[in-house]
Amino acid sequence: MITLILSGGLGNQMFEYAAGRALSLRHRADLHIDLYILNKKTKATIRNYELTVFNIKAPIKKSVLNKIVVKGFGFLKSSSLGRTFLNNIGIFRDEKAQYYDSRFDDLSENTTLFGYFQNENYFKGISKQLRIDFTFKAPLKGQNDEIRSIIEQNTSVSIHIRRGDYSNSNSNLPILDISYYKKAIEHIASQISNPYFFIFSDGIDWVKENLDLSEFNHQFIDWNKNENSYIDVQLMSICKHNIIANSSFSWWGAWLNNNPNKLVIAPNKWYKGDNGKYPDGFLPKEWITL
Repeated sequence: MITLILSGGLGNQMFEYAAGRALSLRHRADLHIDLYILNKKTKATIRNYELTVFNIKAPIKKSVLNKIVVKGFGFLKSSSLGRTFLNNIGIFRDEKAQYYDSRFDDLSENTTLFGYFQNENYFKGISKQLRIDFTFKAPLKGQNDEIRSIIEQNTSVSIHIRRGDYSNSNSNLPILDISYYKKAIEHIASQISNPYFFIFSDGIDWVKENLDLSEFNHQFIDWNKNENSYIDVQLMSICKHNIIANSSFSWWGAWLNNNPNKLVIAPNKWYKGDNGKYPDGFLPKEWITL
């Protein structure tokens, strides 16, 4: 059995599920999900289990052992005895979020995954299955269905601008400079005719004041909030092209885009301190960085 200790928001949970699903299919093993980290009360941003919006059938599992491991992971990892204990009970945590950890290749059918797994190499071999798993359960309704129709009838381009929690000084993810979006828009406009931009952001008022889109058809999407925020990913995935933020939220919106000729623009820096070079597998090779 493969167990996945989930953490983070929707995009992170999708990365984690994708890695767990790949490992479970490799071993033809059941995949179970542990919600301990999501359910515990911390000072960090509160996150809920969000994969219920998809056609995912992995059952929820509770484990006292997993709870102990999460609470004591730092201590256990710091000693050879503790590391041996973690290995013996099948706990695997990736070393760095963006990097593929080659130890993943040797994991057994009795493994508990605990980490972020933000690299396509964990799950690239099961992309067709993931597109089935990440099918949204609920059809679009009302205003979102009207936007869907406009997206499908035009040369649609999503723009995701993440602000919100990134403005916290403790965040290791910087707010992208507006110049990135201007360059991305210029690049898209030079490659396709009559782009129609759909802007998604948790800071729409700031975007309206700082990003001039007056020469293009465009619409701001600012009504999908809280438990409905996932609909923004759904709408991004329907767009023909994507300009993403340094956010797993829009990473998945672009990845789920099934247009074979899509242009995806991504920032050349993701975390604070990045040198502009991404590890192999963090971004699909077809995506363009600016």
